[in-house]
Amino acid sequence: MKSVLKRAASLLTALCLLGTTSAYAVEDDDTDWDMSQVITTTEAPAEDETLEEEDDMGEFIIDDSTQAAIDALQQDMEVDTSIDPDALDMNTNLPDNVINILLVGIDTRDTSLTSGLQQGDVQIILSINKDTGSIKLTSLLRDMYVTIPGYKNMNRINVSYARGGGQLAMRTVNKNFEMNIQNYVTINFYGLASIIDAIGGIDIDLTKTEAGAINTYLKKHPPKYDNTDGSQRVALEKKDGVQHLDGVQAVMYARLRKIDNDFGRTARQRHLLELLLEKVMQDMSLDKMMTLIETCVPYVTTNMNPSTMVELGMTVLSSDIISRAKAGEELLEQHRVPMDGCYSYKDINGASVIYLSTNNMKKNVQSIHEFIYGQYYPAE
Repeated sequence: MKSVLKRAASLLTALCLLGTTSAYAVEDDDTDWDMSQVITTTEAPAEDETLEEEDDMGEFIIDDSTQAAIDALQQDMEVDTSIDPDALDMNTNLPDNVINILLVGIDTRDTSLTSGLQQGDVQIILSINKDTGSIKLTSLLRDMYVTIPGYKNMNRINVSYARGGGQLAMRTVNKNFEMNIQNYVTINFYGLASIIDAIGGIDIDLTKTEAGAINTYLKKHPPKYDNTDGSQRVALEKKDGVQHLDGVQAVMYARLRKIDNDFGRTARQRHLLELLLEKVMQDMSLDKMMTLIETCVPYVTTNMNPSTMVELGMTVLSSDIISRAKAGEELLEQHRVPMDGCYSYKDINGASVIYLSTNNMKKNVQSIHEFIYGQYYPAE
């Protein structure tokens, strides 16, 4: 029982990071995001219960005080109850053995969640297979020119969140890509950096260009919430190789676009997600879990309730993800749309957008289905 609880804690925290890390993609401005958050509720084992042998993940006992802290965090968690599942344009032909969650990164300019809606500059479909526990990520590039349900004119896909929050963001993805998403999570930029700091930063294999770009950006555009204690950050070495990044540096890594393009940026986002998942899965304790949860709560908005998150976490834990993490194997499968050769750039009213012809849209829709399910399931 104890071993199961420990693994549940680490996995659920990792899923929280899965959401949060995908939320950082604006260009050259200070941004906030909104993403995924996972809280676990468990009962302490009975005094006479036989506990499984301890593993190397550290002591993890849910005593009364810990349970009370978790219960309090659940009460503080903001759950969006406004979602109408009957108005999401879901493709009912998709198999129900996969749960798809939309991770949305919003461009706000504050250190906390703010009222009013912002553009969803990052959108990633997180897919969890309930049979196998596998995790897949599909990046949706923000400049794709798509139909926004309820609006006469097409627009960039990132506009959907600004116009209708999580409800319209999910509906837009479902409508254009024949999906069945009915859960979303968001987190802001400051929250993401804080979460990465809470796990002690992250080691990333950088190129010389990436390291230099991170230094330049932070020097020219220091985030207003950075170095509030008066400390000065040591710049990254401008060289190829692995370097240790703190929270703000890691988020800047995932925001870089001018050194290449939005395709390169989404690849960095997914890479950072995997690195964070690997770190959390390999090194987790109760204290670290509680610190991460406390850090996440103020920056998260979702329509998922804690019990759903726990169920998904346990599903993933039932797979071989722990052993794969310890063996250094890949934990995520990744995809991106539009695919290479299946899009073009087009000028619409003076703005450059990613344009998908009817044929290219069909190819991209099919690619998402085949990546997640192994085959295409057309909507009726």
